[in-house]
Amino acid sequence: MRTRTPNPHVVTDGSPLAPLLLHRSENPWGASPKAVEAARAELLRVHRYPDPRHTALIDALTAHYQVPPGRVAVGNGLDELIMMLAIALRGIGRAVVNEATYQGYPKSLEAVGLRVVQIPLEHHRVGTEALVEEMNRGAALVFVCNPHNPTGSVLDAGEVTSLCETARATGSHLVFDEAYAEFADESFTSALPWARQNGCVSVLRTFSKAYGLASLRVGALIGGAETVSRIETVQDAMPYHVNRLAQAAARAALEDQAFLEQTRVYTATARMTLCCGLDRLGIRYLPSQTNFVTAHLPGRVAEVTRQLLAEGIHVRDASDMGMPGWMRISVGTPSDVLILMNRLETALAACAVP
Repeated sequence: MRTRTPNPHVVTDGSPLAPLLLHRSENPWGASPKAVEAARAELLRVHRYPDPRHTALIDALTAHYQVPPGRVAVGNGLDELIMMLAIALRGIGRAVVNEATYQGYPKSLEAVGLRVVQIPLEHHRVGTEALVEEMNRGAALVFVCNPHNPTGSVLDAGEVTSLCETARATGSHLVFDEAYAEFADESFTSALPWARQNGCVSVLRTFSKAYGLASLRVGALIGGAETVSRIETVQDAMPYHVNRLAQAAARAALEDQAFLEQTRVYTATARMTLCCGLDRLGIRYLPSQTNFVTAHLPGRVAEVTRQLLAEGIHVRDASDMGMPGWMRISVGTPSDVLILMNRLETALAACAVP
């Protein structure tokens, strides 16, 4: 029987047939009990529309990120914010993203008619020199995923500064997607200080990962007042898009930083266990500052993924993210990791060349 409850806040039926979901970089520790209770309380008011201006949530985010009023926008997950940003800035010119990264960027940008240039990663890391060159050549909109999905790498302080200074000098709009920031250690440098002061820099944060509210879909953009105003103009065409339960849960989650810290510690410990297991199996993987680890299984990813799926274990073949031969594995609970390692060892033996 699978046991997947490392703390009293995660509910499970203990079924041995329950799938092991290690493909969406979700938080297996669940959400803050305070956030769950806040969402439950809002069920009594589901006959009322949510606040279309997200006033209480934006006030809470403004205080949390220490930004002036008018510098925060909220969306129904980061995907919606990325699309609204693309719509709001669609007339400004050429857009740049990295290859082998989150596909929501190019899909949203291309959907609104922007020309998108994709820059290769350098040794599985975002190459800042190439992005600086693109901005100096007139790139109008640049997306940077940091910590990076799906490699788990982070930019150092000098690289973040170089990108932000170039954006300020060239007028390019630079968007840092920091969806996995809460999992990173002290080596991570956020672009938030630049977003607080520079209208050319925006930062995306989400409640879907470390805060454990994936199903409620809440994301935030911190940026310049003009950018936020443009996004709000787009939002006016689709009011009530962030529901009442989501707004209440996100506010409560933001207040429970003790639970967030607990999640960080649990994740770091389980990630170390996962990496040790991969070491034992002789599988190369990329160092990660996130709640996933990306492992190298050239020529075997599709078959190993299929065999694991047959066992009820979901992992991500990263081929569709531009990394053929790589598998992205979400960090589960310690018991999840042990189950995965046992099944992975069996799958690798079955895929071994005779």
